[in-house]
Amino acid sequence: MSPMFIGMLTFGGCIIFGLLVMQPLFTQYVDQYAVRVRPKEKEAEGEGAPKDSTTTQVCRTVGELVLSVVPACADRRTVELLNAGNYRTPQHLAIYIGIRSIIAAGAVFLGLIASTGNAFNLILAIPTALLGWMLPNFFLAGRVKKRQNLILRELPTIIDLLIVCAQAGLGLMMGVDKVSKEIGDSCPILAEEMRQLISDVKIFAKSVPIALREMGERCMVDELINMASALIAAEQKGSDIAYPLKQQAEALRDRLKRKKEEEAAKVPVKMVPVIMIFVMPLILAPMLGPAVVTIVNALGPIVGGLGK
Repeated sequence: MSPMFIGMLTFGGCIIFGLLVMQPLFTQYVDQYAVRVRPKEKEAEGEGAPKDSTTTQVCRTVGELVLSVVPACADRRTVELLNAGNYRTPQHLAIYIGIRSIIAAGAVFLGLIASTGNAFNLILAIPTALLGWMLPNFFLAGRVKKRQNLILRELPTIIDLLIVCAQAGLGLMMGVDKVSKEIGDSCPILAEEMRQLISDVKIFAKSVPIALREMGERCMVDELINMASALIAAEQKGSDIAYPLKQQAEALRDRLKRKKEEEAAKVPVKMVPVIMIFVMPLILAPMLGPAVVTIVNALGPIVGGLGK
């Protein structure tokens, strides 16, 4: 068995194992953002904690062990991605580090098995383990990107409702509280973030500007950060918050419109490889097929004569 085949088999096994291990972490919270009515018992239990299962328990135990030995594994980038993906408890961090450790250890283990009689496979296991360690970040970044797109989709509705509350005479926090109670089904992500904002102000005694800034930073959405900055400036000046909110709503809708136009303009470019691979052969085969056969038949005797 060739070393290259063993290396490719090891790499494929690591990827499949990583996907299987990562599946519970990234699928058990999908229904958290669905538009539905949650029972009171589930709200009382706390939706932020990960569900108990054998896989998550194993990943959590391994992650806690790794973090106790190497605390630097929980780097700033990883924590920011987990916060932006709404995985904000220490249990989520331990599970995530456990998943990365299991994938990397599995790659090294497969490399040790494949290195029997050939040290090249053991060397190949080192970059495979590094790739397995970094692979979960791509899934997490995709989860964060999807959540950011949902936030951008919900943000114009939130801004419009805040404008209505401001024009009705409500203050900033009263408007945020009112809107968070009314949009739980239509805008679940921002409703949860606004409830977290209210908890930071009322329970943790944070000032409104700091709580607004933290809300924008933990979501990693530039539009939300800009809205928070505009509200902070209006709150500090004591002016009406309706005017900066209107400006933010117009700018956000213009940006979303330009984004859709850019995506529509990219469609013809994306269709070129598809046409070249799947459509052009079907068109060229009937046109050039007979000519190619005629040329081959004509050159066959000549090439045969030169060979003799």
